[in-house]
Amino acid sequence: MSTKTVTTGVSIIWDDSIVLVFQFTDGGTTYQAGFLHVGFQAQSQWGSTTQVSAILQQTAQQGVQISNDPGTWVETVKYGARGNQISLTYDDSTTVNYTTQTAQPYSLQILYSIAG
Repeated sequence: MSTKTVTTGVSIIWDDSIVLVFQFTDGGTTYQAGFLHVGFQAQSQWGSTTQVSAILQQTAQQGVQISNDPGTWVETVKYGARGNQISLTYDDSTTVNYTTQTAQPYSLQILYSIAG
């Protein structure tokens, strides 16, 4: 595994609102990378009630909500596709194969961070 960081522009080559695939150049080699950009959200609530006396009860409620924001990566890639420079940290030795719904295959580098 070899992690590299490059500051470059990108070209979006696939976006079906689920997976975004783009390409970039580093040292004369063109790479492709992509990521899921479907938002994940989960919520859970629970509670309890304890009867203290005939007219008094104690209620406790708790909850947790978890969500991610892939929109920040999407907007950063779009910013890079408009001719601006963005910084990508990726693994140049490992790829993941991805095939679109239209049977277009891509070999994607693993991404660690995107900033712009």
